[in-house]
Amino acid sequence: LIESNSAAADFLCAVDPAGAFTEPLAGPAARLLRERADRHVPLAVAGAFLDDLAQAVAETAPDNMIRADVASLRRGADGAWTSSTADGRPLVTSRFAVLATGGHEDTARTARGYGISPSRVLPSGEVLSGGLTHLAGRLRAGGRIAVLGGSHSAFAAAALLLDCLGDQAPRHGIHLVHRTLALGHPGHREADVQADVPAMSWETCPETGVVNRFHGLRGVARELCLRVLDGSEDRLVFHDGTYAPPDILTRADLVIHAAGYCTRQVPVYDADGCPVPLGRSKGTVVVDDECRVTGADGAVIPGLFGLGLGYARRDAYGRRRVGVNVFHGTDADHIVYAVSSMSRLRTPGSASRCRAKQQPRAPARVFRAT
Repeated sequence: LIESNSAAADFLCAVDPAGAFTEPLAGPAARLLRERADRHVPLAVAGAFLDDLAQAVAETAPDNMIRADVASLRRGADGAWTSSTADGRPLVTSRFAVLATGGHEDTARTARGYGISPSRVLPSGEVLSGGLTHLAGRLRAGGRIAVLGGSHSAFAAAALLLDCLGDQAPRHGIHLVHRTLALGHPGHREADVQADVPAMSWETCPETGVVNRFHGLRGVARELCLRVLDGSEDRLVFHDGTYAPPDILTRADLVIHAAGYCTRQVPVYDADGCPVPLGRSKGTVVVDDECRVTGADGAVIPGLFGLGLGYARRDAYGRRRVGVNVFHGTDADHIVYAVSSMSRLRTPGSASRCRAKQQPRAPARVFRAT
């Protein structure tokens, strides 16, 4: 139902056109992304392209490994990792393992933290997938909806509600509680034009020059934010979470959770069968700059990597580097380079240090965690 927070080209730039993805890159979804390269596209289009990539990967993997339900991961005495099903049946053993199990919205934790009934807290994903009926009904009846978070998802959810209700949405019917507002800009020149906008976060990506690359609002979300700030949109009101009245959330009829994701974690065990506590920060597993998973003590866990939404690296400002082009690009390169380098160290006569993306890649093994 909503548009991406990234330009269409971002979904293509990290995919090697000369590799195994030639067919997906020639498909209808990829063609549409190329046609709209510098524009935002419906997430359905981006999702279709990712489905095409997944199908290409699936065709290279053994049939019994696709959609396998991985319930745990255990490190053996020799350092190898074995994934197992819920009934303890081993699936595959390898020297390295990559956790890419995604994230989820922990609405129960949010409800506990703010003293709200769990039944009144809705994940933004549910709203963005079309679950608007209950929310719209409450607003039409004069109720109040609160949105927790200042992310793209928060503004996209508010925009969907406002579009659904139109003139039926009451003034100040939706309250958005945020820690900070941040607009995305292609560079400093564009940011300087709107220097008077009270968007408090201004961080420049050293790699691209983009301002607020990983948390700045773009597209429809950005436009809505600006309308509220200039006073032309009064159906939505902002509250700085630091100074907001404490009852903003507790008095709301329903609360939309858009305050980030927690790692959907697969339990990890050592050779003795004891749980391995992983490093965590604000609900997500901590990885280092090379995507290596760290333990609760901060030390790298040998042979274990993390990739994707639940395992995003941090940038120089402490922001999570969340983006498909980052996961498919630099993060994947870090992992492939590390794995191929360590493998060559065990191979007599190996020498040259090639860039990760130049290394031949072994067939992917794809798992879905329960």
